[in-house]
Amino acid sequence: MKISVLGSTGTMGGLVVKAALQDGLTVENRVSSKDNIENLFKRTDVVVDFSCPIATESMLKYIVANKVSIPTVIGTTGLSKVHFDLMNECAKTTPIFHSPSMSFLVAILRIAIHAFAKLLNEDFDVEIMDVHHKLKKDSPSGTALMLGKTIANARNRKFADVANFVRYGIVEQRRRGEIGFAVQRCSNVIGTHEISFMGEYENLKLKHEAHSKETFSKEAIHIAKWLMTQRCGFYTMNDFTRDLITPALKSIYRELFTNTKIEN
Repeated sequence: MKISVLGSTGTMGGLVVKAALQDGLTVENRVSSKDNIENLFKRTDVVVDFSCPIATESMLKYIVANKVSIPTVIGTTGLSKVHFDLMNECAKTTPIFHSPSMSFLVAILRIAIHAFAKLLNEDFDVEIMDVHHKLKKDSPSGTALMLGKTIANARNRKFADVANFVRYGIVEQRRRGEIGFAVQRCSNVIGTHEISFMGEYENLKLKHEAHSKETFSKEAIHIAKWLMTQRCGFYTMNDFTRDLITPALKSIYRELFTNTKIEN
């Protein structure tokens, strides 16, 4: 299997190259955000992109203009509606995957907070803490935004109506259903996300911490292999994890609600 990496000179791109080689793959093209995008698609089976929004946009426009059919995994964050519109265009000719987080544990976390948002009404205030290293440019992180949108969707709310990114000076009283975001950019923190459901009498908190970026690069390689088996379309982490998680959820439900015995 031959792989091309966009953003290969960056930290994540370099780790993807390392993970691919450790997995026995051939890294056919190593392309930086300053190189010719055309080089990315020469003699390769799949593309993995961890670059920047400008480079990702150039890549997507090239795929659309040339009707490229090579599966492409995108892990770049800080993307806009323009990028997602382009991804949907690309999906007509090739499998396209995008996720702001390549972590399987974050995928599980997303399932959990969707369930909690459904089970706990808006009497429970939601706050999301996003902590990353001081070199990260986008804020809040793509993962933090994804988690916030998951909660809003679970509560049948428009994310733009309930998200609060700014608290400074004299602010209005908290709105019912508001999702607050707090951001820290410091030191060399890989990535921490904490979601708090705060009630009047009790609170519930969920937290994910990444200790190495290698977890994301290794998962990106797994996703690239999986994407090569898919038809044209736009895929997310939900699609990748569905076959793994759905049987487990059914088993958990059966064990929890049909087996009422508690051993002494």
